[in-house]
Amino acid sequence: MERRFALAEAAVSCGSPTRGAERAFDALVQAGLPAVFGGARLLPMEKLAPCARWPAGLRHLDTVMEVCRRLRLSVLDALGRGEYPVVIGGDHSCAMGTLAALGELYGAENVAVVYVDAHTDINTEKTSQSGCIHGMDLAAACGLCCDQLTVGSQRVNLLGENLHIIGARSIDPPEYGIVERVGARLHTAQAVRERGLEAVLGDVLPALEGKRVHISFDVDVLDPSEFAATGYNLPEGLTVGQTERILRAVLDTGLTCSFECVEYNPALDQEGRDRDTLMGVFRTVAARLR
Repeated sequence: MERRFALAEAAVSCGSPTRGAERAFDALVQAGLPAVFGGARLLPMEKLAPCARWPAGLRHLDTVMEVCRRLRLSVLDALGRGEYPVVIGGDHSCAMGTLAALGELYGAENVAVVYVDAHTDINTEKTSQSGCIHGMDLAAACGLCCDQLTVGSQRVNLLGENLHIIGARSIDPPEYGIVERVGARLHTAQAVRERGLEAVLGDVLPALEGKRVHISFDVDVLDPSEFAATGYNLPEGLTVGQTERILRAVLDTGLTCSFECVEYNPALDQEGRDRDTLMGVFRTVAARLR
């Protein structure tokens, strides 16, 4: 049976310091993304205005959480229909909504996350210096944050040992301690360069066995020389080729249940060069899932 897909929008950028990523879904749909995924069903989302007030340490909390709640329902709807959800953010705070749905449906202990990102995003509201929630989504998914960052009726409580972060190169000092405490598997961009990508994949892939695997791909993992239309342009990132190799390897396990792409900002891509690069990545993903 041919796989059916749903493209779920996560229209949020106020979990980050910059605006524009909330328009990524529109830009990619206009560029032909539904056809790449075989005429995928669209699950658009209203663009909410960022709330003007928020509690200390949790910038734009109400808006971020409303988007995550709506996204949780979209992902559950897609999975309930037997579709493969492809989430298009928005900033990475939306991962709280995706992971809430997966944890609720499959049991958090059965969900593994391959997190391809320049950041570890595992600050809590107490350790974050910026208060930007896009840097807290993994901590929230591991049950480390306050109740205000709970999406749905219960905390996710993802097991840290099932969290595989690849390509990180901007890590806040407290995050190292959190990564170690929860037992997350961290493979930095430096480790990819020094050990080699195949060695890293040799560590990651066997650990996914028996799990429902979610891929969360943040475009800022890419080196700015190859992709710059995002809020963070950090040197010494992964190449497009390396990133596609990671995605192909994980998808080829046959264990993935969902895919997420975040932080593409079309407002920073006036000529569409990075959009075209990203569409090429999506074609790689779709080819592996058919």
